[in-house]
This record gives sequence, C-alpha cells and structure tokens, in this order.
Amino acid sequence: MSTDMYGVRVLSVDAERLQATFEVFVVYYDTGSRTYLPAPDDVGFFFHLLWEAASGHRGSDRYGPLSELVDLDTVLDFGWVDANARRFVSRAERVATRNHPPTAAQWERLHDFYYERAGGWKDEDLLVQFEYDVQVTDRRWLEPLRAGDAWGTAFFRLNADTWTAEDAPHIPDLAEPAVTVQPFATATGDLKYDHLTQLEFSDDGKYLAACSDKGRVWVYDTAGWTEVVHTSAGADWLVPMTMWVPGEHILTVKTYSRIDDPEDLPQWAFDVDTRTEVEAPFQHGHIRSRDGAYRISPNDAGEGGYDLHATEFSPNRRISHAGRWDPIQCKDFAPDGSRLFLGAQENLYVVDPATGEVVDEVMKASERLFRIASNPDGAYLAVGSASRKLSYQDFSDGRPHELCVWRMADKKIIKGRQLTTYVNDLAWSPDGRWLAAAVEPVDEGSFSRGRTGLVVFGMGPADG
Repeated sequence: MSTDMYGVRVLSVDAERLQATFEVFVVYYDTGSRTYLPAPDDVGFFFHLLWEAASGHRGSDRYGPLSELVDLDTVLDFGWVDANARRFVSRAERVATRNHPPTAAQWERLHDFYYERAGGWKDEDLLVQFEYDVQVTDRRWLEPLRAGDAWGTAFFRLNADTWTAEDAPHIPDLAEPAVTVQPFATATGDLKYDHLTQLEFSDDGKYLAACSDKGRVWVYDTAGWTEVVHTSAGADWLVPMTMWVPGEHILTVKTYSRIDDPEDLPQWAFDVDTRTEVEAPFQHGHIRSRDGAYRISPNDAGEGGYDLHATEFSPNRRISHAGRWDPIQCKDFAPDGSRLFLGAQENLYVVDPATGEVVDEVMKASERLFRIASNPDGAYLAVGSASRKLSYQDFSDGRPHELCVWRMADKKIIKGRQLTTYVNDLAWSPDGRWLAAAVEPVDEGSFSRGRTGLVVFGMGPADG
C-alpha cells in the first residue's frame, strides 16, 4: 500500500462511552473524470484505522493491544476483516458531510492527490469530508488514540458484516453448512447437461424437494436429511418447475407457463407419503404463497414482470413494479404471505400481494441478483448475487457468486459469504430453521454435469 486514499483526524475520544469521533477526508481524486472515493461507511474501514493507530503505522510511538492481537497478514486478509470487524467496531455512524459532491468551482481547484503534512492537508476546506461516531466493543481499542491525531491511510471501504445479537437467531450461519448432500451421487444414466434448478420446501417444512433440468426429482426428510424419494418426472418438460399442492405432501412438476395459458396444461404429481404418482389439481403459477392465496406468473405488460393470478382468495391483479422495462430475474413470497419480493437484474422490489402495489424498493441492490429466498415473516432475505462482499479481491474470470443476508427493516446487507460456486436456487424453510442452496461448481467441465451440490445452513451464526 502506498498512495493514501483517505485522511483521518481524531476529533474526540470517550473511553467511558466506548466511542471516538473521526473526521475522514477524501484525498484521492480523478479530476479529469470528476470522480472520487465513496464515503467509507463501513465498520471494516474503522477497524483498519484502529489497527493502524495501535501498530505504529501512522508514525506515532503509541501502541495498543489491537496490534498484538491481530497481525499484519490478518489485517490484509479482507475476508477475515469482513467477517470479524464487528467484533471490534459495533457501529460507525456518519453524522456530518461536507463538500459531497464538490461544486464545479471546487473541482477547478482540486488536485488528484493530497498528502498529510504536520497533521493537516492542503486545501482542507475543499476536500470531500465526513464525520463519524464510531462505537467500539472494548475500551482497549481506543487506548492509542488522542484528539488531534491525524494520518493518511491507504485502507478503503470494505463490506463488513454488521449483524447483531438480535439478528442472530433469525439468520443462517453461512460460515459452515449444517448439511451437505450430493443428490446426483445416486443418479444413473447420462448426467451431461443436467443440474439442480429448483428447491422447494413443503408447506410444513417436513420435506425439501429438488428438481433437475432434466426432470429428476429428489425429496429429503428434513428431520434427518435422508433421501426419501429419487425418481423422474419425465424428461419432456421445458424448464421444469416444482410446486407442492397447498397443505399436502404432493409434489407437482410442470413446464414454464404464463398467466394467460389454458388450464389443461400437463402436470406430473407425486405423493411423497405413499411414494406413488397421483392425480392432483393443476398448480398454476411460477410460485405461490404458502396458503395458495397468491400465485404469480409472467405478464406481457412491457416491464418484464409478473401478475397475481385470480384465486378463490384474491382477484387477478396487475403488478407494475417499475414503470419501465426491468425484467424480473428471481422472486419469492414471504411464507406468511405478507410480502412478495421481486428481484430484477440489480433492483429489488417489495410488493403487497393484497393490493399488487410496490410498497418498497432497493435500487442498485447488486450488480446482479440471481436468487432470493425470504425467511418466514419477510424480515430477512437470503440473496444469491454477483460478488459484492469481496469485489475488491481478484477471483479471475471465474468470479463466483456470493450469498448474503439482507435485513429488510433498514435494507442493509448484514452478513455475507463469498462462494466458489454459482447459486442455482435458494429456499428458506417455512419454520425458519433452514436455508437450502443448490450450488454449482464453476471449474471448467463441471457445470451442468451432475455436479450440483445441496448445502443446508442452520440458523444462528456460530461466530456470534
């Protein structure tokens, strides 16, 4: 690290309250394109500042326990910092902002680089700057700090986990799966071009069904994660789609359909309790709420969206999620039916199924959303997306997906795990106990070759 990214000044230290207030200056600009570094609103960034203050890396002769506890190699392991910064910094709240963004006149006076000189920076009045109240978990982390300390840092904003003890019982432990299964290990025949595409819990959470692109079906008993069904729904389905008959242990498979398709479409049905193929009412829609009150299928409204089917509980409703072309890539109902989540390529829309209206949205939620799954009451979402957590590390051309947990109360990503696989599908059990993920290897020659794994995460992070 050489070029400073930010300048840092300590405004105050309150050991009793476990708090320090920092002033942070942006000291790296591209004046040609008039761009600059973002506000470092992340506990990982401030963990790095505390470590610098404790290690002598800022030119001070004051040292602290943090440098003895965490060595330089660990500090430079951004994955470790992302997962563990919350153990040291519990909160970093931006309380003031200045010159953000600079005016045209200010851009004319700004330079590309600024360096700390005697505790200050040239043109401080021009620099983009932010003030933060930072809460730490132990007063020892504040020991090396004094009001007036100032230094330049080459550390930058990370995307550290920020989940709390209140979140912990409701979110999955992404560090280590509770169960790992290889469904295709029991498959026979040609596995070329076959992979898991669908995961679906039964309404009572007793079973998890998995379906492949070629219509292979597995069902697992979630009490012990034993395989109780391995059969075939037939190979003639165009994009096979699974759905349980509401309230029953009857699994159906049908093909991709639209809201205005005829009602006599073919369907395969299987009674898991009796282990037999059966006849069952056709299950409309691509997904449904747990009670079957709401179902959705694609529409032709010009937005690339979905509409709600007419059911005995609700009339047909048009959903206008964007008012423009923004095709939905993934979707899920909160199991209690209170919310429908629609993930477009990078935007997330929250719909009230009772009205069909968008009640909330997260714009630019990710560079790409692939799969989403809601916990029982819609308070948390599991999201498989393009890499964000460790986008500052090089994964070469085979950049994998990541699995993150969104807290919908404040629409923040509070926990994440960088994967070395693709996420084919996600399902959160209706009792809130399990998050299941179908994960696909990215190495050449493995994709769609019967290599998809099924991993199941339990609730309650072990690193709490």
